[in-house]
This record gives sequence, C-alpha cells and structure tokens, in this order.
Amino acid sequence: MNTITPTQRPKAIIYARVSSKEQDREGFSIPAQLKLLRKYAEEKGFTVTSEFVDVETAKQVGRPGFNEMILHLRRDRPCRTVLVEKTDRFYRNLKDWVTVDDLDLEIHFVKENVVISRDSRSSDKLMHGIKVLMAKNYIDNLSEEVKKGMREKAEQGFWPTVAPIGYVNNLESRRIEPDPMRASLVSRLFEWYATGDYSLQQVTKMAASAGFTHPRTGRRLSKSEVHRMLHNPIYHGDFVWNGRSYVGKHLPLISRAVFDRAQVAFGGSNRPRITKRDFPFIGLLTCGECGCAITAEIKKGRYVYYHCTGYKGKCGNTYIRQEHLSDLLGEVVRGIQINPDVAARIAHALRESQADKRKFHMESIDRLQKQYNQIVARTHKAYDDKLEGKITEDFWKLKSGMWQQELDLIKSSMAQHEDADAHYMDQGIRILELAKEAYSLYLLQSHHERRMLLSTILSNCVFLRGGLCPTYKKPFDLLARGVKTQDWLGGRDSNPDRQIQSLQSYRWTTSQQGKAGAAKAKSL
Repeated sequence: MNTITPTQRPKAIIYARVSSKEQDREGFSIPAQLKLLRKYAEEKGFTVTSEFVDVETAKQVGRPGFNEMILHLRRDRPCRTVLVEKTDRFYRNLKDWVTVDDLDLEIHFVKENVVISRDSRSSDKLMHGIKVLMAKNYIDNLSEEVKKGMREKAEQGFWPTVAPIGYVNNLESRRIEPDPMRASLVSRLFEWYATGDYSLQQVTKMAASAGFTHPRTGRRLSKSEVHRMLHNPIYHGDFVWNGRSYVGKHLPLISRAVFDRAQVAFGGSNRPRITKRDFPFIGLLTCGECGCAITAEIKKGRYVYYHCTGYKGKCGNTYIRQEHLSDLLGEVVRGIQINPDVAARIAHALRESQADKRKFHMESIDRLQKQYNQIVARTHKAYDDKLEGKITEDFWKLKSGMWQQELDLIKSSMAQHEDADAHYMDQGIRILELAKEAYSLYLLQSHHERRMLLSTILSNCVFLRGGLCPTYKKPFDLLARGVKTQDWLGGRDSNPDRQIQSLQSYRWTTSQQGKAGAAKAKSL
C-alpha cells in the first residue's frame, strides 16, 4: 500500500490486480492500471489517499492487498470511493462481492465507464452482478477444461491425479508406479483382512506395528484410511474416477481374488442403512424463532408437515402443511420474475460489455502464442547446436523433453481459454431466461423440481409462524430488489439495500401473498 498526502478534494482509493506474477512481468501490468486510475482520479477531482495492489490469483479468497483495502475502508469511514480498472480486476468470486456490497461504497470501473453505488439504477446493479457471475463462470470453465483432461486420461486407463497410498507419481511418464517402501505393506494389509480373522481395528494396529506410515505426513494410518484402502479397487488393477469405473494400465499390488475375499470379510458388518423419507423442502428453511433447521414429518399417514427441529428446546414456532409451504415458496420465486422488456434491455447491455472480456481473452491467447514461439525457436537453435557438436546428445534429450512438456502445457492453456470464451455469455443469458420464466416454471413443476429451482436462487429462507423471509443468492437479490421497487429505468429508492426490518410484518405480507398464489395456482 502507498499512502498519499490528502487534500481538500473528495477522497478515493485505488485497487489494481493482475492474476499472476507472469502477467505482471509481461506487461498486463500493475503500472499500466495505476497510471490509468491516477489519471482518472485527477480528471474527476479525487484525492487518492491509498493504493492497494495484488499480484496473484483471485479464485480463492485471501488476497493480501484486497484484504488490507477492506480493513482500510472499515477504519476510514469518510472514504467511500474505490477506483478500479474493471469488474474482474476487483473481484472474481462471490464472497468478495458480498464483502464489498456490505460496505456501502461508490465503485468506479474506469475502463467500463460504470459507477456502482447505493443510488445506482436497479438495472445497472443487476448487470454488474451478472458480470461478476460471468467472470466467475470464466474461471469455472477453465477448471472444467482441466477436469476434462483428467477424465480423458482416466479413459485411457491411467490414474489422473495424486497417487493413492502404495503408489507414487512418476513425473516423467505421468503415470503411477508401486511405492518401493509401501507397496508390499499394502499387499500384507489386504491379506491380513481377507483371512477374516482380524477386525479393522486390529489390522490398523498391525499396519502401524509393521511401520506402515502415510507417505506425505509420516504419521500412522488411521482406521478410516485403512477402511478406504481396503475398499479401493485400484490395488487390483481397476479404479473409480468421478463415479465411473475404469480398467487401469498400472501394475496391481494384489490379485482380484484377494480383493474379493477382503470385501467378503466386510460383508458381515456392511448392512444397508434405512433412510428417511425424502421430503423436498428439507434443508431450505431455518427457524425464525431459534435458528434451528426446519424438518418434516408425516401426520395421519399422508399429510406432510414442516416444523422446527427443536434442537435448542421448544421455541413456539408453528407447523405448516407442505402444500401451503409450497405456495409461499412460489411467491418467493415470483419475487425475482422480471418482464421480457427489462430482460431484453439488460441482455443487450451485457452483449455490449463482452467486448472488454474479448479483449482480455485475445491478450491471453497472444501471450501464450508468444511463449510458444519462443520455445519453438529455442528448440530449433538447440537442435542446430547438437548437429554442430556444440552440445551433447544427452543434454539435447534432457532439454528437448522439458521444452516439449512446456509446449504441451501452453497448447492446453490456449484450448482452455478458447472454450471458456465460447461460454462466457451463457451464464448471464441463462440467468435472464430463468428470471423471465421462474414463477411460471415453478407452478408447472413437481415438488422435487421446485426444490432444485429454489436451491438455485436462495441461500437461506427463514420460516416464522406461517411466513417466510428469503435471502436470495446473488444476483437474484438484485432481481428481487428491482421487482419490488420497479427501479429499472432510473429513479432513487430510499433504501434499496436494507433487509426487511421485522420478520413479524414480513410474515403477514408473505402469508397474504401465499394465499393469492395458491388461489391462482388452483385457477390454472
């Protein structure tokens, strides 16, 4: 953080970020962002009192510069203005968005020519929220490409990730091989248990006595770890990845017959569990009286009622029939439904905003292509040196192998960016499509389908004596606010970000809406 002498002009702080140290070196560049933001501050008459910088990924919460900025804003109440280059430089995960949203800031996204504050139009806030989700979706798509590569490796018969206990990863071949120190101990572990003469607890103690330790921590194996190992088919040659079974090409540590005998030894204690009846709305609600979960039970053999679990003792909250609860939840869904004209205007604005993201995408591809060309040129030069006798054959093989791995990684990264860019707009458009049809879909769905819809839009919902107080996930909270205030085209809402102050008053409102929704559903 750099501290700058304040003046009498309005105060502001600057935040700049690049997503990797490599980007910072190659000119994506903190200095360029700071130069742009300082110039903007001067033109708009702001005094920049502090500057905060991060050079690392924002996929996980914990950026030091960002956290320092949040603490600064909480301490320095007069300073409520933040200048940042664009949306995905500021936050690229939902927790950051929630944190910033609670601080009542005025945020200037300079390259996007957008200012977001408490007094912004609902449509601007919604579009901003969708752009945050789209930025997160971009990261998710990159992650999906990595998972796709792992799945392809599994389909070829190779274990795609960190080796299980008893095997080690060969970094050159990218395959798993038997661990020289532990492979024989794994075999003995199966043979002991397969006899049926020892309990799981006894086998765990026997493994510890034989010196069987965890390969990464050096500690003794726990009973649960031994249990998982004895159920893992990877040791006889097959493996399970993401719920699918594959025939492995690695070297087995035990025979299939030994593995099967071990499973028979488990059979006496592995009885099927009796599960509760599936109630569709369990897990969606909490009690407004005591904060416990809301559970369900059947009365008179056929009526489903929801009520507080009473974990903290009787709290006095009421029961509610599943049919009535479903109607009330329908009104919660109705709270995010926007008309098609509003959705069309927001979608148009989002498509225009994609130009900046496309620029970032092309910059990333260009950077990777330059890296690729540099390594190819280096390889050609080294090959010429080998032919002329300037370097040895062994040195050439070592370096060319390393360079080929780098080229493979770069090509994989370029493919990931291409796929992520293709899906960038999908997230925002899907949200708008859902918002147009949410309530209509809800009325046509089964209870279990309704639960899936509610899980998509709600982070929590409080039940109190027959009424509901929902907490919407972002950006659905912005949709609900816009629907309530109808502030899509401008105008100022006196208090758009404050939660409902009294559950008692809100209870009456949602109860009346629920009756109206139920009547409409019956008429349909």
